[in-house]
Amino acid sequence: MTVDRAPEFSQLGDHRVLSQLGEGGQGTVYLGESPDGRRAAIKVLHARYAHDPNTRRRFLREAEVAASVATFCTARVLGTGLVGERPYIVSEYVPGPSLDALVKRDGPRAGGGLERLAVSTLTALASIHGAGIVHRDFKPANVVLGPEGPVVIDFGIARALDTMTTGAPMGTPSYMSPEQFTDRPLTSASDMFSWAGTMVFAATGRSAFPASTVPAVLNAILHDEPDVSRVPEPLRAMVAACLAKDPAARPSAAALLRSLTGGEHTLVDGALPRVPAARTGPPTEPRRKRPAGVKIAATAVVVAMLVAAGVLVVPSWLDGTTPPNLGGANLDLAALPQIDATDRFGGDTSRRYAAYRPFSDESVPAIAVGGGRFSATGAAPYFGMVAGPRALSSGQAVSVVTVGAFAGSGQPEDSVFVGYVKDGDNYLTAWYNNTRKSTGIDLRVGGKFRHASAELPLTLTSGNRFALLLSGDRVTSYAEQGGKWRRVHGASVAGMIGKELGQYRYGFGLRATTGTVTLTGTEGRSVRP
Repeated sequence: MTVDRAPEFSQLGDHRVLSQLGEGGQGTVYLGESPDGRRAAIKVLHARYAHDPNTRRRFLREAEVAASVATFCTARVLGTGLVGERPYIVSEYVPGPSLDALVKRDGPRAGGGLERLAVSTLTALASIHGAGIVHRDFKPANVVLGPEGPVVIDFGIARALDTMTTGAPMGTPSYMSPEQFTDRPLTSASDMFSWAGTMVFAATGRSAFPASTVPAVLNAILHDEPDVSRVPEPLRAMVAACLAKDPAARPSAAALLRSLTGGEHTLVDGALPRVPAARTGPPTEPRRKRPAGVKIAATAVVVAMLVAAGVLVVPSWLDGTTPPNLGGANLDLAALPQIDATDRFGGDTSRRYAAYRPFSDESVPAIAVGGGRFSATGAAPYFGMVAGPRALSSGQAVSVVTVGAFAGSGQPEDSVFVGYVKDGDNYLTAWYNNTRKSTGIDLRVGGKFRHASAELPLTLTSGNRFALLLSGDRVTSYAEQGGKWRRVHGASVAGMIGKELGQYRYGFGLRATTGTVTLTGTEGRSVRP
């Protein structure tokens, strides 16, 4: 990379700023040096975004989650910090040109070089998606050809900027998925569309949707067929499958790794098996020998297969599997017969509960209990994480809340949480955001997010129930609508809480930018120890 101007900062945390490496839509990247002489890339969020405390917090939160991604084929996240009100993220510095710059300088990639690029980038995406992260801005400029091979950078940052006030989609139009131009929640399938566009550029030097203006590019992505005619096989079939308009029709990164390296996901009669992007399990189609000519270094194959099998991805969140003892498609409360806690808030039971403040820039709400409601109210942003009176006595338990009313303000936060709470820095919860009509799972330990899952669409209304089931080292969230429970999310918590489980209590949370959010009931159940 070349230096265009003098850096704005001379010091960022422990790092001395040596130069400015570049500037993009999200922030400015600097080359820094630690006291022990190690170099790092430091991305500082643009000042125009940093004034919003929600954006600052999300930026730092996403960086903490990104640090859990396995470091092969990705630039390792080293830490975060604040300079004034502007957050920054410190990552491993990878010297070398971006894929974008290399192709524009030297021309398209071909042969083994193109295949190694495909394997390395799929390995990176499998690891990123295994940690529950959606890159959201995968493109040639975010693939660096370092001395040890291709490395993916800037993963997990774009999500933090989704709530900025302009409402404009974040990303580079030519490599954005159709759903990024709509209000549909983004999943790992969006990254697969972007990966395919990147591979088309790498193989041909051209966009999959060539057009001269941004509106024309947008229209082509939404309505036209991509041009993949110059992409060599077997990548052509893979790329074409990933450029499907329907996210559910795109194969996952792990599935493509198996196909490319001769594993369980292979080409069948010239077509890729369709594997939902949120899952990585093998399809049922019969095996077929990988076409001749796809020769990949043995080391790359081993790494790719380990990632695809989930061996090196830590933690393995959102893998679509079912908890070992409980957690099927439907929640059966009768399978957890012991009622540890229940409250319909008929009277003032507020003394039973402890309310915690997870973030310093959001206050604890005013709480009122009685008349069949647990209410949280505030004129300014608030977040109350509430621990109930009973601690967990079993590793087979479920925490349930009944939704009351939402603030309905249309502001970024209008949310309820359900799960298990130790204090404001330690909780395991499923959450539902009424403004975005989406849900996810959060695990926060010691004040740091160990995981913040990808969002899935969901709509809850007054009277619906929302639950988080704990079964051994897995959690599963459920929503009850019309008297029927359905499974929403699944995640692993292996090794993340451990012996402290008995310090967690059945709990819930209420959060809003302004207004009142209520619950009309809470319940904790378990299997008898």
